[in-house]
Amino acid sequence: MIELKDYQKQAVENLHRKIENSLRASENEVVIFQSPTGSGKTVMVSELIKELVNNRKDDKKFSFIWVSVRMLHEQSKEKLEKYYEDDRTLKCSYFEDLEDRKIDENEILFINWHSINKKDINIYVRENEQDNNLNSIIRNTKKDGRIVILIIDESHHSASSEKSKELIEVISPKITLEVSATPHLKENIAEIEKVRLSDVKAEEMIKSE
Repeated sequence: MIELKDYQKQAVENLHRKIENSLRASENEVVIFQSPTGSGKTVMVSELIKELVNNRKDDKKFSFIWVSVRMLHEQSKEKLEKYYEDDRTLKCSYFEDLEDRKIDENEILFINWHSINKKDINIYVRENEQDNNLNSIIRNTKKDGRIVILIIDESHHSASSEKSKELIEVISPKITLEVSATPHLKENIAEIEKVRLSDVKAEEMIKSE
């Protein structure tokens, strides 16, 4: 099990509190998590997801979608599976692994941003005879009473494009968590949690040049 650094524990605690605030809001909200490259963003978000599902004081149930640029979604899935290997609560899946055309409770669907961000948004969104597309998967997931949380990894690469905005509209998540070292700050942000470079260097996660 990975032991979190002090700044990582603090960031997870702060982020958890901010997401709980956004969950109580009547509207869908965007939360920004800004943390330097090399600070362990994936580990912190992994811990955050675990905290969200394991420490509930209410009856909220979650399904997660994690989108990454290039082939980073594969690396992220591997990292999270390793992180959760002692905790069977959370399940990491690709599109083809989903059962009953929905994202189960405490299941994280990993998607490559570029494969759904092409001109036709290919198989994920396109209508088909099996009704196995992102629209129906989101609809089925929400029909089961689960809250959808969208995590956009390296959001500065993709979250502001027109196709990405369309996709976010299709998913219509209760919370969009944008994770980046250099986020594009927009007007409709509800919460921001920022890890300071000095704290990361103090823990020697990044060496001072």
